[in-house]
Amino acid sequence: MNARFFTRICLSAGLLAASALAFGQEDGPATLRFDAAQLQAAAEGGFPLQRDLLEGFATLSLSQPKVRIPVPGERVQLELDYDVELLTSRSAETGRFTVSSGLRYDPATRGLHLADPQLQDFQTLSSRGGLDAGTRGVVNALMQDYARDRPLYQLTEEELAQVPGQLTAQSLRVEDGQVVLRLGSPTGE
Repeated sequence: MNARFFTRICLSAGLLAASALAFGQEDGPATLRFDAAQLQAAAEGGFPLQRDLLEGFATLSLSQPKVRIPVPGERVQLELDYDVELLTSRSAETGRFTVSSGLRYDPATRGLHLADPQLQDFQTLSSRGGLDAGTRGVVNALMQDYARDRPLYQLTEEELAQVPGQLTAQSLRVEDGQVVLRLGSPTGE
């Protein structure tokens, strides 16, 4: 009785696996899609980011990420709050800015990283009139470090298990308000 039960389970599992493979491949390569909410949930774990300014006399903090995927568009947008705090714990500058960026896949982190992030739309909440060029440079350097070292979204083991071959630069697209990862054959087709 146990052998028959085990055989049925194995056959059922095999049929489910074959069905899943056929479903993912019937119209070409399998596709994984990620929306802004999925990227948002993952991005929240990577913040706040901090960087010392003026040899430690001030600190720049980036927090409260908000991910958007505009339609039409081929880039994601990451809105962030910024705060420049002096050594005296007094806030010198606060505001919000937007980063527009493509995405790239990094096999070392199994993650989707920002690619070519571009700072735009700085809004200051203080009366100073905005970030000076030096602070803007530090924000830009911090975002470049983030893009290089930290994924905006890290693929799960289940998602990676659906990849029949290696992911390439052509596998990843931002389209129709989603991040689309097309999974090709092991030869990269």
